[in-house]
Amino acid sequence: MYQVDLSPDPKEAAAIEARRNQEKERQSRFFNVRTRVMGVDVKALNSQVEERKLREATDQSKEAAYGTYQEQYDLVAQMLEKEQAERTRRLAKKVQEFREQKQQLKNRREFDLWDPGRLWMEFPAHLSHSDPPCGPASLQYFAGEDLERATCLKMQQEQFSYSLERQLQEQQQVKAEEKCAGRII
Repeated sequence: MYQVDLSPDPKEAAAIEARRNQEKERQSRFFNVRTRVMGVDVKALNSQVEERKLREATDQSKEAAYGTYQEQYDLVAQMLEKEQAERTRRLAKKVQEFREQKQQLKNRREFDLWDPGRLWMEFPAHLSHSDPPCGPASLQYFAGEDLERATCLKMQQEQFSYSLERQLQEQQQVKAEEKCAGRII
């Protein structure tokens, strides 16, 4: 449309340029982390950093001191453990020597309990079914148990051999009688 060439007002142009420069300066201050100082006490921050470094240094020195103490305590604990193990070993050796010297099996009261041959040499717990000390609660007598089995077997064998000999004698007598009867006729 109409092109109007108005010359800018020099005051206004200077004010705009000044505002632009202020904005650029503000932005450079605001966006540059190193130079930004708005609302922060730099001295206080620096003192806090120094305090933290000092605290870390003291903590490190304490840790180093604790480390040396810990190493010393570990050595002492290891020495005590070795000493305790040696004491325990010596005590066990003495106990074993005492057992070997003083507590031999044949000298003990209970030796008969550990003698495996003893049970074969003893009498049975009861000798007959009418033993007074062997009541039903003693569990020494069981139904079907035969205490005289060995004597019964021996008697049966004797009876068997006697009857066998008798049969042989009878058979020989019969043969002898047959021979005699055969001669007579």
